[in-house]
Amino acid sequence: MSFNKELTEETRNADAAQAQQETTQESASNNQQELPEEIRGENLPQEAQQIFVAAMKAAQSDGISEEGARQIAWNSVREMFEKGLDGQWHAKGEVTAQHYKAVTSGGN
Repeated sequence: MSFNKELTEETRNADAAQAQQETTQESASNNQQELPEEIRGENLPQEAQQIFVAAMKAAQSDGISEEGARQIAWNSVREMFEKGLDGQWHAKGEVTAQHYKAVTSGGN
């Protein structure tokens, strides 16, 4: 009897984990669809995309125009991320190869 109980609980936990993973994937997909076309081409990290969407929604809910909200959203992303010499977005403070070279060699 206890074996069946354990098996049922394991199955329930596995089902819950799978449902959460599917929800997370759907959420990422929905966030990707919410992004303006210009953002989709930028290859922003997931965290930067979330910042952009949240800032844009907040600005629009405050009555700011779409263009103004877009500028606010970009500023919010640029506060925490920067585009590196490799063309990829990196969190500010993140050590990139170029930064490491400058620090260790005294220059670029």
